[in-house]
Amino acid sequence: MTPTPTNPLAAVTDAAVRGRRALPALTVVYLLVFASSGIQLPLTAVAMQKVGLSPSAIGAMWGARSLTAAVAPFFWGLLADRLGTARPLLALSLTLGAGLTALLSTTTTPWVCVVIFGVYGATTGPAGSMLDGMTLTALGTSRAQFGRWRAFGTVGFGVSSLVVTLLLQEGVLQPLPRSLFPLCAALLALGAFVVAVGVPTLPRPALSDPRLVGVAFRQPLLVGLVTLGMVLWCSHGAWAGFLAVVVERAGLPAVVTGAAVAFSVLTEAVIMSAAPRLSARFGVPAILVAAAALAFVRWAASALPLSATAFVLLHGLHGVTFGLFFVVVVGVVAERCPPELRQASQGLLASLVFGVGGFFGSALAGTALQHSDGVVVLWSAMAAVAALAIVIAVVVARRLAATPSPSMSSP
Repeated sequence: MTPTPTNPLAAVTDAAVRGRRALPALTVVYLLVFASSGIQLPLTAVAMQKVGLSPSAIGAMWGARSLTAAVAPFFWGLLADRLGTARPLLALSLTLGAGLTALLSTTTTPWVCVVIFGVYGATTGPAGSMLDGMTLTALGTSRAQFGRWRAFGTVGFGVSSLVVTLLLQEGVLQPLPRSLFPLCAALLALGAFVVAVGVPTLPRPALSDPRLVGVAFRQPLLVGLVTLGMVLWCSHGAWAGFLAVVVERAGLPAVVTGAAVAFSVLTEAVIMSAAPRLSARFGVPAILVAAAALAFVRWAASALPLSATAFVLLHGLHGVTFGLFFVVVVGVVAERCPPELRQASQGLLASLVFGVGGFFGSALAGTALQHSDGVVVLWSAMAAVAALAIVIAVVVARRLAATPSPSMSSP
């Protein structure tokens, strides 16, 4: 066991060394975890339909997973902060995810599938925010570089989705649970192994008083920032949940769905990697406003008659409207919260933005599609939400520019 340095300078040096050792392993974990998602997100519905599940049953599966994943990240993050480390919890989360996805490949009973997906959201849904928190801890004072490391998750998602789609097209794999979900399980199990043996314990202060969460998130700036995140992600509801339907209704070839996702993943990875330079060049306040403004342009233009090429190119804006925005917000939250809240703060951010914002975005998009035969009403609704995001972004940007980063202490 490595002795804990008593000299403050030695402690700082030890933390920096451990952080440098952890980053390559965390990169591999990002690739593996998001590669599993790259199979699950686009192909679960297809696979479950092949074994007889109805669209309503599949919708219930995703609903159960979204509901539990909307609340779980904060509580797992809070527990990690009380322990002073997220490493064992992340390994446990990924191990449980591997078991659950393997189990999903063995059943076709709808209510069992719903339960499995719900438990998955509660246990493995928090893995992403825990991984983000560990990466920020490993980076230490270099957390502005977070986007470069988080981009590996995007790469893992895009590569796995592309490779599996090609294997399905060639007949090497079948679009069935017994073919796809064991792959997901293997990726998550390997990720858990890398966390357990390849990521050193990252020293940081443990959370001594949970009331500090309330102190941190009562800051008007963080309230505004999280609100902006929820509204902006709400405007992505059509893109995140109904892209294939939108492409079909617009009369575009089915291949456009895959091409648009692939191009958006490419731009997201590139822009996430460039986030430190872009933040230094333009400033965080300007990036927040630009992300919301480009989201409005993206959705408003989507309502126009577009060729397949124009549709794909337009959604390259995803690199800014989500990718750049996300890494910038993660950095601001990390800066404005004390180190002992590293995991809980990122977990709460994920719960509110992707859970609450995603829920309302999906509901709005689904309602718009149900009451309209085309896509103009749908994209117009998304543009209206993005317009609200622009207003919020301007207010948050002004406050951010005028508010220095606080020095927080426990209550």
